[in-house]
Amino acid sequence: MNNDKEAVMVKEKGDGSNGNIMRTTIGLKLTTKSKLDKNRAPGQCYDGFICQLVDLWERTNSNIQAYGNNRY
Repeated sequence: MNNDKEAVMVKEKGDGSNGNIMRTTIGLKLTTKSKLDKNRAPGQCYDGFICQLVDLWERTNSNIQAYGNNRY
């Protein structure tokens, strides 16, 4: 781990059996968490907001990937 807090730690909880929902924990910089808090809807869970962001990213970048001009 480095000291600038950019390292990501992942820990799985539950195994998905018996209806348990598998969860993971990720570490974020406080500035990143503040941006999430500022932009998500009141009462919206982080999972829901991050799913929206990923969906938007995929829609936005589908044209770039389709033409083989993937810059990321």
